[in-house]
Amino acid sequence: MAQLSGTRQALADFACTLHTSLSTVNTSTSPLLAPNVIFRLDSDLNSNPFGFVVNIPNREQLDLIGTFLWNDCTDLMTSRGHNPEDVLLLGKVRAIAFAVLNMAVTPDLLGSLRALDLALKAARICIVNQQREIALNILSVAALRLTSIQPVHLGLDPAINRNITTRYLLLRIRLAWLQNRVDIAEHFFTKLPTPVVSNDEELIFETCFIIGDSALARCLPEIAITWLQRANDHFQSLSIMTLMKFPDYDNWNLVIRHSLVVASAHARSPQANVTYDIEMRHLKEYYPEHPAVVLFHLSVGYNNSNNNELLQGLKGMVDKLSLADMNMPIIFQFARSLGHSGGLDNGMEAFRILLMRPLPREWTEKCFVAFLLLLSRSEYSDSKRIRTLRGVIDALEKRGYPSISARAAHATVICIWKMTGEALIRKDYWTAQIWLQVCTNPKIFQYCSMEIQIAIQKKLVACYLQTGDTTAARQLIDRGLFQSQVDCERMYLSYKLCLLEGKDGSGHFYLGFPLHPVPHKQTSLLSCAMEAQRQHKPEEVLNCLDQFIKCLTSDDIYHHDFHAAEHYIFAITLLSEELSKGFSKRIGNCIETVLQNAVSYAEENSMFEGGDQEVSVTQLQWLYCASYKLALKLINSSGFLWATSVLDYSRDFALQYRQISYPNMGSKAPRPHLFAVVYLRLLVNSLKARGEDDPIKKTSHYDNVRACFQELDDLRGWGDGEEETDDDANYKEDRHHDIAQFFDLEAAMHLRKWDDVASLCASDDTFPDPGFYAPIMDLTLQLNPPPTLAIQVIKRIVSKLSELQDDPPSTWQRDFRVSLPRYLHCLFTLAITPVQEEDYFEFISLDIEMADPEGAEEVLDKILAMANEEADVKQEEGLNAQLGLNTMHTGSELCEVFTYPAAELIKIATVAFNKATDFYRATQDEDCQRWANKAISIAQLVPGAQGKQLVETLQTRLGSLIGV
Repeated sequence: MAQLSGTRQALADFACTLHTSLSTVNTSTSPLLAPNVIFRLDSDLNSNPFGFVVNIPNREQLDLIGTFLWNDCTDLMTSRGHNPEDVLLLGKVRAIAFAVLNMAVTPDLLGSLRALDLALKAARICIVNQQREIALNILSVAALRLTSIQPVHLGLDPAINRNITTRYLLLRIRLAWLQNRVDIAEHFFTKLPTPVVSNDEELIFETCFIIGDSALARCLPEIAITWLQRANDHFQSLSIMTLMKFPDYDNWNLVIRHSLVVASAHARSPQANVTYDIEMRHLKEYYPEHPAVVLFHLSVGYNNSNNNELLQGLKGMVDKLSLADMNMPIIFQFARSLGHSGGLDNGMEAFRILLMRPLPREWTEKCFVAFLLLLSRSEYSDSKRIRTLRGVIDALEKRGYPSISARAAHATVICIWKMTGEALIRKDYWTAQIWLQVCTNPKIFQYCSMEIQIAIQKKLVACYLQTGDTTAARQLIDRGLFQSQVDCERMYLSYKLCLLEGKDGSGHFYLGFPLHPVPHKQTSLLSCAMEAQRQHKPEEVLNCLDQFIKCLTSDDIYHHDFHAAEHYIFAITLLSEELSKGFSKRIGNCIETVLQNAVSYAEENSMFEGGDQEVSVTQLQWLYCASYKLALKLINSSGFLWATSVLDYSRDFALQYRQISYPNMGSKAPRPHLFAVVYLRLLVNSLKARGEDDPIKKTSHYDNVRACFQELDDLRGWGDGEEETDDDANYKEDRHHDIAQFFDLEAAMHLRKWDDVASLCASDDTFPDPGFYAPIMDLTLQLNPPPTLAIQVIKRIVSKLSELQDDPPSTWQRDFRVSLPRYLHCLFTLAITPVQEEDYFEFISLDIEMADPEGAEEVLDKILAMANEEADVKQEEGLNAQLGLNTMHTGSELCEVFTYPAAELIKIATVAFNKATDFYRATQDEDCQRWANKAISIAQLVPGAQGKQLVETLQTRLGSLIGV
């Protein structure tokens, strides 16, 4: 079977993908398509996939794919058509569906007709969505299809030809209008065939009205008149063709003629005046009481009505009409226009007139909010605005109007809040109080959010306190006491009220102010202190300051308006004491915030001891030592992740100390402290790296470890002579440096810096001490370094352990004899690992090429030597027992006799004999005999029947190999 071309096949495959994606959309909120699919969709459409194709294979398959995709779009428009983004996306998908169906049509008249019909439907959707480029590409295909079906010999029905042509030209007209090409739209309009049936007439009417209405919205009245007049002409022809006035005739007739009147009024040309007179006369005759006609005549008519006449005309109209949802949009828009053209006061009066009449609930709220908005912007005095507002509210309440909605209540409060703010700026607390009392009207207040209610109450209490009405303030405070427990500003007002009432405010902090951290607590406490000072109550001022110091221990600090370093020192002391009891996130946040602000404050306010600034050298020294101790406590708690930032702050304090104490000497002081800080940072980063699962973050932490170790090298030792030498500190630094060497090696191995690892292992100065040999071994086996490097590391460990023979026997036994068997096993395994060179043939099955053959035999010899030494010790003990003597050793006594693990001996003997077998198969008889003898010797060291059986097995196998 013939195959599609690559591009067309890719389009068909993509259409299948779209169908699958759309078919799996199961909710109204889930995305229609994935981002990568949308990107592909746009890319394909930009490449213009709509082509005029003939003689293409697999038509049935393509037709099925395109039909499925087209129907998917139709179904989803029903459920997702309310979402504009989905509508645009489905329009693009339908265009892809058309592209596939266009390839699938048969090359005959029926196929061309079907493709043309689909093209016009797809293009119309794109035009409605304003997807101009896609619509243009589809209509280009439609033009070719239209040309192919028009020859007379094809026998196409003239009615069908006329309908198809009309639909095509109307879409070209609408597209030209979207492209702002009125000339092209006019060109295609002249080519329209004369409509014969009502369907064609209706299509022309619809297009003309859409363009005319759009031109009117764009403030192009002359163009609007032309197209609206055409729409009117075809509308009348349509009514004649149908032989009766269809149900919506009156509504459409009103809309078209009203739009013509509006366009003509804006044009004001001689021809437009004629059109205006004709259409206005028709509207007055057939729609004399309609609000649209009455209001337009009032506002735009030639009688040049002034604002009072317009307001009177509006009042007369609403007195006659029953105001309902159908006519309210026009009336509401007219009232708004009065606010724009006649001034805020006229607009406000227009809405007041409407609010005096019964209105639908929704429109009552809209008019009330609009009225309040204009009222807040008017230049009326506050007293007049208040009287006007009260009059409207009284009228609504007399009609028994229910509570307004939450949205309207919110908008109402915003408008009143604006007028309240203006009064407060003028310090007119009485007026502000009246405005706020309007907000507390139950029909408004109950629908405000809790935050707005609290804000209104706080402002009202503040106004009561300013005007001396403590009784009203107390009633409001008590009614809102629950909310005040989480609102420090309200608590400040309550505290101020207590002082004004002559009460003791000291207990107020314990009963009223929250104990847990809340925003602005310290600010409110300072405000309380200032208020107590204004009222000349020094005891209360001290109480407030005491609470302010306690506030420094919470996590809602800090401030920039209280300049005393002792407050930071006191806060850090409290935090250190809290941290000793246990870590919590709250303590971590508080430490972070206090230290951050303390560093900033110190940088701005530190100077030499006795200077004019706040923070002295002595205080800085205390701060960097105290923050370092905090970091130590954090490392020993569950909050070790916080230690890094605390160490950063400790370093910043130390650097600030250096800048002041040694400004021009290039000193590293305080070097011991900076060394300790970097060492702790190295430990913390190591802990973070070990506990991190994300490879990228783990790598970052290990990079930090290596960077910290380099800093330690730079800081190690007494470099500048400005600080006294301390032998104990030097010894401690050396010990910390030794520990840091291991973590540097660990980081290098995790980062796979094998050259660095090799360098570290080759140097006595950089290789960690014996306490880290076990973890180094674990890392070597876990991280799979190159075999030669792994062997080098383990050999170095074995070599370093061997050096411990000069230590007391107990140390030798613990660190060397016990650990060495497993180290030797690992070394032996790595040493016999085959190393395949580039020219090594994979089909060769003999494993005689080892990574380190000499090292492997050295391991076997070492095992035999250790086992023989063990046998000598046991023999000596037996002899002494026969003679009744105590076993004595040079140095100190051995706690127990070392025994080489039998399991290790069995494994080593077995593997060594297998290697001897490989040598035999490679015809290396000498090597075979040597390795086999060593394997059997090691097997002979295995105690009991298990050892005898192993020896017999190996000897039998050796005999079978060499013929003994």
